[in-house]
Amino acid sequence: MSSLTDIEKRYLEKLLGMQSGYVLDYSDATFGEFFNRHKIDIHGSKYQTFGTSKAKKMRAFWEREPDTLVGKVLTEMFDSYEAACDLNNREADAYVLEKSRGIVARLSGKPVPAKPAQ
Repeated sequence: MSSLTDIEKRYLEKLLGMQSGYVLDYSDATFGEFFNRHKIDIHGSKYQTFGTSKAKKMRAFWEREPDTLVGKVLTEMFDSYEAACDLNNREADAYVLEKSRGIVARLSGKPVPAKPAQ
């Protein structure tokens, strides 16, 4: 079980666009392929605790898996988010991305870089 807090989940959900049941621009097939690279059957019953949408499966993944695995998956997902922004000429939400990367650093046991003084 990951140690994500409710506030951290809010940042992650915002960045990944999970409010509508989706996760980024993944289809069911590409979502499954993404998780298969991490040896996870995201479409299996294990992750259908809250329902069958991609966002609900992601929330179940956060609840069931350890910090290190959640951090590894989220790191790659953030890279996908940045690539999609670049390829579609969209501005990335730099603030939410920075906060989200800090969350992953915590999950991975890495020190979170201090913000420079203003």
